[in-house]
Amino acid sequence: MKQEYLKNAENFVDQVIEEDQLFGLFDENEGWANCQPHDNKDAQAVYLFWSEPALAEKLQNEEWVNYKVQTIPLSVFFESWLDGMQKQQVFAGVNWDENLYGLEIEAMVLKNALIEKNQSLGEHNAE
Repeated sequence: MKQEYLKNAENFVDQVIEEDQLFGLFDENEGWANCQPHDNKDAQAVYLFWSEPALAEKLQNEEWVNYKVQTIPLSVFFESWLDGMQKQQVFAGVNWDENLYGLEIEAMVLKNALIEKNQSLGEHNAE
């Protein structure tokens, strides 16, 4: 099962770098979709992000029925999200499934993975 979550996280990084955007669920009154951590005692919360709108839509039920899929430009995610999440000990849940299962990733780990992927793509495209 953990392998599947790791693959989902890798797909997230690949797609977000390729598309230059990611997606979350947002409600004007409640804010961004988040939940309590499953695995990390250090995390205050886990904010959920997806690489495709269809993956986010799968969670628009029960608790998040009134939430709308919102596009987050990758540049905004870098500039406005990740450092703040790290300071507040908020982890990222990326490409979680409809049962709210997936990896809980520290914000700086996710940031570094995105930077690394972007650099490797840049090097590959320069060849």
